[in-house]
Amino acid sequence: MVGTDGSAGSAAAIDLAFKEAGLRGAALRVLYVWQPPLLGNAGEHPVPEEYQRLVAEAASGRGAAHPDVPVHHEAVPGHPVRVLTDASADALGLIVGTRGLGGFTGMVLGSVSQGVLYHARCPVITVPHAGDDERS
Repeated sequence: MVGTDGSAGSAAAIDLAFKEAGLRGAALRVLYVWQPPLLGNAGEHPVPEEYQRLVAEAASGRGAAHPDVPVHHEAVPGHPVRVLTDASADALGLIVGTRGLGGFTGMVLGSVSQGVLYHARCPVITVPHAGDDERS
């Protein structure tokens, strides 16, 4: 299983997920988790059909290199950490990208990747974006 948010970091995670699924003869579940608005007008946010399109686009083109990997795209409402960790109970592994370069020096994981590392019920692989600076 792989979590995506459409970012470059999650694109690298999807690439690795296809490769790992192909090596194991497994299907790949691609999840895009969206948070419904707590307040305000729901019309200000993309509709679920838009999220379905986003998750399909995130994995499009990668399947050609791995035609033997069945792919299931899902856009699921909820908090990303909770949805991904709940879904991890039925997964061989969970792959997520990292983004955590948002203002806190030394923090190399984003909140979602850090959350799934603590709570997932399967092995987790975090994939840094190739453009991220290496920091010591």
